[in-house]
Amino acid sequence: MRALEGAAAGAFLASSWAELYRQDPEATPYQSPSWLTGWAQQLPFTARPVVVICEDAAGQVLAALPLVHDHEGSEVRTYALSTPMGEYARAVGPAAEDPRVSASFARYLHDLAYQGHRVEIAGLPAAGHLARHLASDGPAASGLWRTSVTDCAEIALPLAYEAMSRSTRRDHKRRQRTWDELAISRKVTYQRSRDSGELLSAYAVLARLHAHRWAGHTPPAGARHTPGAAHWQAVLKRCGPSTAFIATLALDGEVVAAQLCLTRNRRAYSVVPAMHPDYRDLAPGHALLRHLAQDLTCAGYEHLDLGRTVPGQHAYKNQYRPHWSQTLCAVSTPARDSRSVPDELSTRQPQQV
Repeated sequence: MRALEGAAAGAFLASSWAELYRQDPEATPYQSPSWLTGWAQQLPFTARPVVVICEDAAGQVLAALPLVHDHEGSEVRTYALSTPMGEYARAVGPAAEDPRVSASFARYLHDLAYQGHRVEIAGLPAAGHLARHLASDGPAASGLWRTSVTDCAEIALPLAYEAMSRSTRRDHKRRQRTWDELAISRKVTYQRSRDSGELLSAYAVLARLHAHRWAGHTPPAGARHTPGAAHWQAVLKRCGPSTAFIATLALDGEVVAAQLCLTRNRRAYSVVPAMHPDYRDLAPGHALLRHLAQDLTCAGYEHLDLGRTVPGQHAYKNQYRPHWSQTLCAVSTPARDSRSVPDELSTRQPQQV
């Protein structure tokens, strides 16, 4: 195990990360080179990117974990690179889910916590080995971590309306009928960005829509990160149409719903949705999601990940018969005296894997 920090970490992300990402079919676009390097370049001056690398005896990189060390104040805070914008955090590489590799990453995080870092790793797939290591809180690290889980929803494409309950099908048909009747006398337009220019233009619209939706209100705890800051534009410009798109639904030229998504292979991931509050009686979010699901199905996608689910959103997402999973958030407890670090957790060369 070795850790690269600052410029060395940035160089590794730029030169070697793409190959690790290619070799790991389970990695999400939140681990893509463009997304991670984009957010690494937006870090405050107090923070530095860190890449923790696990290698075998021959020096072959088995997996790498992208983190941030933030030295703001008297405490060093360590968190996953792109937090809180990234929905999922994980190691990347051909052996990222090897239990021994995950154990090595867990040891590294344990070491940081014992050395006084405040470690906050959110978005780990709860079924993954790294999350299990932290959640199990083994005997040597008893009481070191506080953990919580968040529900995540993913829907299969095409949408299987026929498999839904009778009441759910009736609700979908009622909302669809409303929009069909609107389309008789008004112009209803669905669009999905296809190039960088369309992506950035649509993002400006989404940011304004999101700000209008929450003007004077506080989004619920755990809601998607608020868009609008200039660094989002820089990240999306780096991602480009190969990794990101924005779908919009407009009524007489006015956008009433927008959704930013990332993609990898046959799976799309919803990042930030936004709906116009003046049209809530038309359920524009549902209408956009139906258009998007049909569009993605025709484009060959097989899944649409709706991501992190905060209280109050379960009923909305359940209408699409999602597969539910969970992510883990692990936060280290207040730092202990470094002299008390157990031998098995002290900084040293890990076992070969």
